[in-house]
Amino acid sequence: MLKYLISTIVVLFIVLSAASSQEMDSTVVSLYDRHWQIGEGTYRVMKDGKVGIIKYNGQIIVPCEYNQVWNLDDNGFFRVLKSGKAGVFHISGQIIIPAEYDQVWAFNDGLAKVLKHGKLGYFNRQGEQVVPCEYQQIWAFENDRARVLKGGKVGYINSQGLEVIPCEYQQIWSFENGRARMLKNGKVGYIDEAGNEVIPPVYTHIWSFEDGKAKALLDGQMLWINENGEALDLPAPEGDYSETKTAPIIYKGGKREKEVVIEDESGNKTHIKVLGGDIVINEKGNKTYIEVGGREQEDYYSRSHRFKGHFTGIEFGFNNYVTYDKSTSLPDEYSFMELDAGSSTSFAVNPFQWSIGLNRRGTLGLVTGLGIEWNNYHFSNSILLVKDENGNTSFEETDRPLDKNKLVTTHINAPLLMEFQIPTNRHRQPFYISAGAIGGMRINSYTRTIYNDNEDPHKQKKKSSYNIPKYRYGAMARVGYRAINLYGTYYFSTLFEENKGPELYPVSIGLSIYLDL
Repeated sequence: MLKYLISTIVVLFIVLSAASSQEMDSTVVSLYDRHWQIGEGTYRVMKDGKVGIIKYNGQIIVPCEYNQVWNLDDNGFFRVLKSGKAGVFHISGQIIIPAEYDQVWAFNDGLAKVLKHGKLGYFNRQGEQVVPCEYQQIWAFENDRARVLKGGKVGYINSQGLEVIPCEYQQIWSFENGRARMLKNGKVGYIDEAGNEVIPPVYTHIWSFEDGKAKALLDGQMLWINENGEALDLPAPEGDYSETKTAPIIYKGGKREKEVVIEDESGNKTHIKVLGGDIVINEKGNKTYIEVGGREQEDYYSRSHRFKGHFTGIEFGFNNYVTYDKSTSLPDEYSFMELDAGSSTSFAVNPFQWSIGLNRRGTLGLVTGLGIEWNNYHFSNSILLVKDENGNTSFEETDRPLDKNKLVTTHINAPLLMEFQIPTNRHRQPFYISAGAIGGMRINSYTRTIYNDNEDPHKQKKKSSYNIPKYRYGAMARVGYRAINLYGTYYFSTLFEENKGPELYPVSIGLSIYLDL
């Protein structure tokens, strides 16, 4: 029994000694202005306004040269920010991505996307740039390949950054059975996964293959071709495909549309063939009718129903902000910006609206307008928002008890929303959903402080920009029925100008009452 007790004490002593050895020595602490523990034996430190990462024993992982260093992720990587440029360090101290990129995304399948001068590339976890920053767009990798856009032309690269299909196509559709339809110089053909043109791009259009053959349109003539693009000795496909006038080629959402316009003998009807379908425009007197699938419908512009969106009215909501990683939990260096969420409110008046219908039923359209919004950010700490000697947004602590302490901003807002309406009865009282972009211009900002004592001044209002940007932009979504709807906004622009205050992104949710002004 005594032997067991002694062994237990020895083990506990070893564990406690190891744990205590992970704490920073006072000599190391004295070298820095502030420090925060972010992991076992790992600390974020600040010196002369710059941030870095060290081990408990003083070993430097990230030197104090950066405006911000984010927490360690599950794979041991830190994201850093220096003079507005992002980079990545590893816990070992290795620079994985130098801080010279406009944006750095998280690693996914061993690769991290980077943005520099408006062009995209990729780094691997060893710090090698496997894809240079020369592409306008890089889609997600699938089966070790990704579609890319360079110089307005589409191609494919592999995970080593090699172009397996050169960027010389106007469009490449999805691969099926090792082949993909492609568009080159306005003509359609097929390529395989190695980039070989198995059907040369000489056709105006090629329909889907069935049983080894497909319809194709070549120089205004319909014919059958095999999977090698060779013409088959078969009767021409049925249907009138003669072209008297050809409209431009249109590309929407990766799908190609070709319009062929044909006039009939009477001259009153115009046929538009869209990929084999027939739309007839029929003029009768001073009215225009459209026949789709043999069914006559009056022209959209002579219909009585018009699209009308939902933006005008008043809004009540709650404000907050999130960090770069979409968290409402602020890091220690931003703790002075902690909010009293229940008191941080917003109020808006939207007096102007314009609607643009996009379909003949009046259920889909664009909505824009103008409104004015007041945002109140109530701080939960006893601090005063100030600008430091470098002009950066910072804070001062106060010993006086505070009753209220808030930052107030006023913006003129202008949204551009796509709205879809679902009529619920014959009186056209729809359920509606809308989403899109919103922009704003700041016209006022100030702090209001009310002290909870009898000293002067009891109330204090201080106007200042506090480095809040003149303009902001973000996304908005709304959902509602009749006059009541819920809304939410998220701003991609930060609350304060870059490198002049905490990197925080405003968000708000609330209730809107639609008024048909």
